[in-house]
Formats: sequence, C-alpha cells, structure tokens
Amino acid sequence: MDNKISLVIPVKDEALSLEDLLVSIDEQTRFPDEIVFADAASRDQTVSMIESYKIKGRPVALVQAGQAYPGKARNIAIEHSQHLLIAMTDAGIVLDKTWLEKLSQPFEDGQDVDIVYGHYEPIIDSFFKECLALVFLSAPRMIEGRKMRPYSVASCIMRKNVWEKVGGFPDFRAAEDRIFMEKVERSGFKVGYAPDAKVFWNIPSDFRSTFNRFSLYSMHDLRAGRAKDWHYPVLRMYTVGLILILLGIFFSPIWFLFVGIGIFGRAILLIFEKTHGLPLSKRLDAKRIFLSTIIMLWIDLAMFWGIARNILKRA
Repeated sequence: MDNKISLVIPVKDEALSLEDLLVSIDEQTRFPDEIVFADAASRDQTVSMIESYKIKGRPVALVQAGQAYPGKARNIAIEHSQHLLIAMTDAGIVLDKTWLEKLSQPFEDGQDVDIVYGHYEPIIDSFFKECLALVFLSAPRMIEGRKMRPYSVASCIMRKNVWEKVGGFPDFRAAEDRIFMEKVERSGFKVGYAPDAKVFWNIPSDFRSTFNRFSLYSMHDLRAGRAKDWHYPVLRMYTVGLILILLGIFFSPIWFLFVGIGIFGRAILLIFEKTHGLPLSKRLDAKRIFLSTIIMLWIDLAMFWGIARNILKRA
C-alpha cells in the first residue's frame, strides 16, 4: 500500500495562529509527504505566510476555496491531495513533535483500520482558559486501556476512500465534523485510536472571544439541524429555572434558593467530571467554581444570542 500522507488544513484569516502550526509541522518526526492548504478567501496575511513557507522548500499545495466554511474547504483540500492517506488538522492547533508518526503507526504496522483518531488537549496558559476547558471540553475517557479525548478531525488520519464513500464533509461552519464522523461510524469503517498522537488546541482566552465563538457555533449548529446536541438540553434547564423563579415570585422566596443550587451544582458537576484524581480541596476551590460558573452562564448567553441571530437572519 502507498503509505504516503497528505496533510490537509482549511484556513481563513489565521495569520495570528498559523506560525505556531507551521513550526510544529516542521518539527514532526514523520514529515507529511504533502501539505494541502485550502484558503477560504482570507483577508489577512494567511496566504502570504503559506507562500513563504512553500518557498522554503516544503511540499505545499495552496488551493483557493473561495468563500467556504471548514467542511467545504476540507473537501476541496482532499480533492487536490495526491496520496491515499489523509491526515487532518486545523489552524489554531499546535502539533506534538511525534503526532503524525504516532497517528500513522497503525497504517505503517498494517493494522486493519480505515480511520485513526488521535488525542487533543487545550493549551492552558491562564486561569480563564483552565476554567473554560472545564466547562466545555469533554473529559478524557478510557479507550483500549488509555485515557484520551477521541473523535476530533483536528487529530485524525484516514484512507481517502473513507471520505469518498461517506460523501465528504457537509458545508457548515459548525457541526460538520460531528456529522462526518457519525457518517463514518454508521458506514461500518474500522476505527483505530492513537492516544499518544497529540495536538494542542488554542482555545479562547477571554470573555469576548468566547462569546463570539460560541454564538457562532450556536447559530451554525441550528442551521446544521443539531439543536439536540446542545440547545435542547440547555433550554430544558432554563425552562425548569424559569418555573422555579415564578414559584419564588408568586409563592415563596425559598424557590430562589433552588435556582442558585441548580446553577452552582451544574458547574460543580462539570468540574468534578473533569478533575477526577485531584485532591478534594482543589476540586472545591472557590475561585475555580466561581469563574467556571460565570463562564458557563456566559456560554449559555452566547447560545441564546446565536438563536436570536439565526432567527433574525431568517427573518
């Protein structure tokens, strides 16, 4: 089998994060045989940075995808790839030095797999990011005897025919990766895991960028028909909260206490889920609970704003 690898990366206005990704590609112990960037009409220095990287002698192909969301841009990049193994990551990511080596190892070893998922971790360089990660990232879970966060197209490699048979990625700004991975699973392709193939994700660093990111996700999740993943559970919680507030207004203030218990209890459960193994004193740290609660409510507000934006845009 041809074990040459095409690394495909969709980009748009990524000048601030692209340099770190390019450096981490250069440091790979197993260098990709081809790197295909699909640019979705960037207005900053993204294209010139990729051109400069190409001039250095890297095996780079730059494809202009026009106005495209990540799903469409990935499809265009994969269409232009020359090899049968397709590795995928995103801008805003830093690759561990052995990422591609570890990720491709099941194929090199001749294992009977069609797609392999690696691990991803948030870049935690502030207390805000630590609390944000506790609120919205899924907890690592045991897979084949190892803890990892699976199922991310930012840390993934597959045979090209997997992408062809499931019809590629849908053209959405959010949820396109989940939809693609679910199609792969339903199609019966053989999945492998590489816990040591790590990428590091630069998550939002402040309230403003967090709000913008999640309101955008909210709006596009709705367009993708994925309200059941996020919107419905949160809306159910707020419906219960509204009922408790009304009971507090019309019957007894004691009901307001249950609202507070519900809000902080939700945050504490998220923290406990993500900090398994830490001493209880650290898991119950008041500052962590307080900031995580504020961030949780802030993301909820961003979700509601995304709903409003979606309604306004349709109107």
